Amino acid sequence: MFTSQRTGWPTLWLAMLLSLLLSACGGDSSSSNNDNGGEPPVAETQGFTLAVLPDTQKYSRYSPERYTVQTQWIADHYEQEKIAFTVHLGDVVDIARAPEEWAAAREAMQILEANAATPYSILAGNHDVLNSGQNDDVRDLANEPFLQHFSPTLQAGNFTTFQGADDTGFNSYHIFEGNGREYLVLALDWRVSANTAAWAQQVLDEHPTLPTILTTHQLMNIAGDGETAIFTEHGAMLWDTLIRNNDQIFLTLNGHHHGEAMMVAKNDFGRDVVLVVVDYQSGFWGGNGMMQLISFNETDNLLQFRSYSPWVAAIPEEDRRPQDELSRWEFDVPMHFGSRFANFGENAGADEPGNIEGTEAYWILDRAHMLTSTDGSVRFADASGNGNVMTLTAYNDPQGDMSAFFEVIDDSALFGFAEGSARFKGSNADGGYYLMSAGASLLFETSAAGKSGYLPTYTIEAVVRLPQGWTPARNQWSGILNHRPGITAVCTYHEVACSGGDASLGLNVSSLKEFQWVSTSQNGKGQDNWSWEVADEYWYHIALVNDGERVQMYVDGSLVMRTGVDTQQGLLVQPGQPWSIGINSWNGSPGNLFAGDIAEIRINSRVLPQSEWLYSH
Repeated sequence: MFTSQRTGWPTLWLAMLLSLLLSACGGDSSSSNNDNGGEPPVAETQGFTLAVLPDTQKYSRYSPERYTVQTQWIADHYEQEKIAFTVHLGDVVDIARAPEEWAAAREAMQILEANAATPYSILAGNHDVLNSGQNDDVRDLANEPFLQHFSPTLQAGNFTTFQGADDTGFNSYHIFEGNGREYLVLALDWRVSANTAAWAQQVLDEHPTLPTILTTHQLMNIAGDGETAIFTEHGAMLWDTLIRNNDQIFLTLNGHHHGEAMMVAKNDFGRDVVLVVVDYQSGFWGGNGMMQLISFNETDNLLQFRSYSPWVAAIPEEDRRPQDELSRWEFDVPMHFGSRFANFGENAGADEPGNIEGTEAYWILDRAHMLTSTDGSVRFADASGNGNVMTLTAYNDPQGDMSAFFEVIDDSALFGFAEGSARFKGSNADGGYYLMSAGASLLFETSAAGKSGYLPTYTIEAVVRLPQGWTPARNQWSGILNHRPGITAVCTYHEVACSGGDASLGLNVSSLKEFQWVSTSQNGKGQDNWSWEVADEYWYHIALVNDGERVQMYVDGSLVMRTGVDTQQGLLVQPGQPWSIGINSWNGSPGNLFAGDIAEIRINSRVLPQSEWLYSH
């Protein structure tokens, strides 16, 4: 039967500690290694384990023994479990002004400090600072208890993994080795200032090749369903400032919000970032010793997560109560360590099966190629690896929910590599959305005028479907792929004698429901290319192939009738001007929204044989 929170457990606590020590010394542990037992299984795989201590505040205040059991278990099992490093996620104590809580926390963490082989990082949560509403750079540092008990000087004296701290002392970074690879850990304060973000960026810049784990107290929250990870305001700032544009950050860990949730996000390079929130302090006895173990399984290319309580493990099974939960939240996340940690800062599109030699830009408009945003914006990666990200842009002030005008669906053609498509539902009258990119890398070669923007040969492909009930009144002369400047602008830029208000480059749908290809070449504006009248609710593959002399249009692999009429020497564009999907343009201004589904568009600088077309895959 329970007595007081502080005094009711001495006998059991001593027994549990003895059990842990016996286990560490090779005592009889058979009861804790079976299916009902206390130790998490140790897989015979290549890799290592990261130990995670979420919010220990209730232990420091009410049950120090549970905190100590956690760190003692790490100290006793780090070799067996291959624990290379431990991260604490903040809220070390419950009341920052309570010296006895800091003493309890120090006692627990000193167990790890006693062995150079059990390094850790630690950071401040909102309960660890005197004023939780302040950013880290405006505090009275001399009076902050966290810095008195876990100062950078103390951390530097304990482990060689400690590499440095910012001027406040609340933020630090660490480098540890796991299975022969070095990892960087950023341990950031509960409220990161702009100065701290700049400091963290400098650390990343100084270690550009190290896979990085970002830890902080608050980043992700948990939605009302109790399962979905969502960004907090502070987390959104960290994502937009540090995480999404630093490809080496592949994992983030935070506490603060009770429960557990995970999101696999896409950074600006189209690569996965695993965002985890875990916190058990509002549960039975402040978490009842529950901690998290993350196994880096390099044999099977997995991050393996499991939450585990050494406290419960030390209780004989017959003495456990219903609330004594041994383990929970066990799941795997694919992580191909070799490719994920190679060539940081380069787009993940390098591994795309459709990213063949000569690909200049490649947009696959399915969910897998959407980049994560914190503000609801929709962006698609450039699967060529060249960074031409497409961003959803409003046209003519569409009213109502965005889903009425644009959505990403799971339907796609039977050919190509897309696993879904973008559905455009707007019109000139009602407004809508289109995708736009600055096309920063679409510079191509030098034209006769000595300016970039000349593509001597090309194969441009699109996979599209028009909707049931398509009408010219709503969507005639709409654009599938568009380069915004008009013919006159591009001809003037490249000093070619031609003019016109049409887009200098455009794959369009005419008023007669034909596919139209408009382009400007080194020898001027040639005749357009036209398909036949196409059908609704049917996936088409369109290929525009220019061998340096003529452009030919193919639809579903068949050459169309009205094509290749005159000489058209490659393609001219104006670098720095927008590229769009889902809209046309006139005299450099966007207009005429597309209605229908677009699965993928690829621009390649070669004359591709049909065997390499998207239609053949």
